Amino acid sequence: MIKKHYKLIIFLLIIFVIFLIYKANHHNYFNYTSLGDGYALGVNSYGEIDYGYSDYIKDELLTDKRLKLYTKDFSKKDQSIEHLYESIITNKKITLDSFEINLKQALRESNLITITIGLNDLIYHIAITPEMSEYQLNKIIEEIDNKLNKLIKEIKKYYTKSIYIIGYPYIPVENIYIKEGINKLNKLYQNMKGTIYISTTDIILDGDFLNPNNIYPSKEGYKKIADKVLQKLDKN
Repeated sequence: MIKKHYKLIIFLLIIFVIFLIYKANHHNYFNYTSLGDGYALGVNSYGEIDYGYSDYIKDELLTDKRLKLYTKDFSKKDQSIEHLYESIITNKKITLDSFEINLKQALRESNLITITIGLNDLIYHIAITPEMSEYQLNKIIEEIDNKLNKLIKEIKKYYTKSIYIIGYPYIPVENIYIKEGINKLNKLYQNMKGTIYISTTDIILDGDFLNPNNIYPSKEGYKKIADKVLQKLDKN
């Protein structure tokens, strides 16, 4: 009987050691896809594609040796919700590290997706509305809400984890409807099913926008957004 106990203890110790070795050599690797508009792409304060929040997230995952694959190439500066939706439906293709990859494949193989979308829709509809009012703004937000829910449902056909949807920061523009519209967009994102909302209104100040005529932040602004995403990612 004593020998049997010893054998069981030795067996359990071996299993435990194997488990520790496995944990030491198998990290939680990420296939990371950044989707959306100029914020997701990393457009800077002067309208050029530069280092955005997704690049800083990528760097942190690389430092921790947890990154397997990363792309922001499905993002576009002027991308609207409908454009991104159509890119999924038509299964848009890109070349990544000499390999061709399509969007549905990227969604299926991703275990981290961040998205920033809706600001282009807001600005466009405000620009083409002859007589803006609070009523018209609410109609625009309602339309964006419907399109966004449709987009999220389409993404969820291929990607089952929570989507990190990143809200827009305080943007120093004079148009009161754009300012109020951004607030309303962020409220939509807070209640979006199947997503984890990242608020950025409390971390970006005027100084992070180097060009007053541009809606995109500086590298420092993007770094602050990335830090907020990484904090939430660590908690989950």
